[in-house]
Amino acid sequence: MLFDPAPKEDRRDFFDRESELKKLKALSSPIALTLGLRRTGKSSLIRIALKELSFPSIYLDLRRFDRKVYISYRDFLQEVQREVNRLTRADNSLLNFLKHVQGVSILGNEVRFKWGKDERLSFSSLLEGLEGWAEERVTRVILAMDEAQELRRLRGANLLPSLAYSYDNLRNVRFILGGSEMGLLYDYLRVEDPSGPLYGRAFLEVKLSPFSREEAIGFLRRGFQEHSVPFDKHEMVYERIGGIPGWLTYFGYYYVQERDLNASLQRALQTAKRLIRQEFENFLRDKSLARERYLTVMRVISRCASWGEVKNALEAREGVEISDSEISNFLRQLMRASWIVKENGRYCPAEPLVGITFSG
Repeated sequence: MLFDPAPKEDRRDFFDRESELKKLKALSSPIALTLGLRRTGKSSLIRIALKELSFPSIYLDLRRFDRKVYISYRDFLQEVQREVNRLTRADNSLLNFLKHVQGVSILGNEVRFKWGKDERLSFSSLLEGLEGWAEERVTRVILAMDEAQELRRLRGANLLPSLAYSYDNLRNVRFILGGSEMGLLYDYLRVEDPSGPLYGRAFLEVKLSPFSREEAIGFLRRGFQEHSVPFDKHEMVYERIGGIPGWLTYFGYYYVQERDLNASLQRALQTAKRLIRQEFENFLRDKSLARERYLTVMRVISRCASWGEVKNALEAREGVEISDSEISNFLRQLMRASWIVKENGRYCPAEPLVGITFSG
């Protein structure tokens, strides 16, 4: 049902997004990017596409590393290993294509990946093994990595050459990369860097926007109909919460339980603010020296502000002059991480509840 906060894996529990789902399932490029603000439905879209395509797939949710300062190659390979073993349990013929790959050992019906200096597993070699298996089975293998911008913190390996190699040579391997911090994902992929391995490659891009007023009302209406709960304050909820599907889902979930409009709105807002602050803390984890400056910028921008207003607020707080380049860097980093947007020369929260979270 629509008001279940857990990620969806069935289109019957997913509202609209039919055009985006069709586009993603076409896999018209070796690498597909699924992009959108937090809680607009990227993870559900990817999961549903994988289920409906029915190709063997590896799904990595890189949010599990969002509180780490860096991701080791060991951490990464262990996640891939877990998913590869899920595939071998369904079809152990994959073992025949991996047993000769350097850095792979076979223990019964399971694989173990080596990450040390000796016999270290090359990610490109793993992809070649998956390619051979897919070719024999006359199918494709999909590697989906959700919140793939987290890979910019991967240490001990560079996956970009492997992605480029797969793009150019492995016709049966496809990647789906999801990202809510869209600028950071583009930065990681180095798509505009002539020296980057992926420069010049064409990606399929599937972008999810927040719901419009009409879409949000339709979402709420259908959700309450599914639960046989009468409700007629759809527009009020949209005005208070906005069009992010995740926040609308929390409101619907609470209202179905409580049947109290104000209490459900307050619980949804409290949940949203708690999650937004937690995610912003993750954004700040490697910015401890500039932490208070970023928080000041977000407070100023909570109701939209010009570049000059941001500079004045920071200098008033610290009592010293701050260089223009530093101000621009703070704003650029926040835009790359999809916390703020620039509209008509002013900087604004990327979505309404981000503004509410930092306005108090």
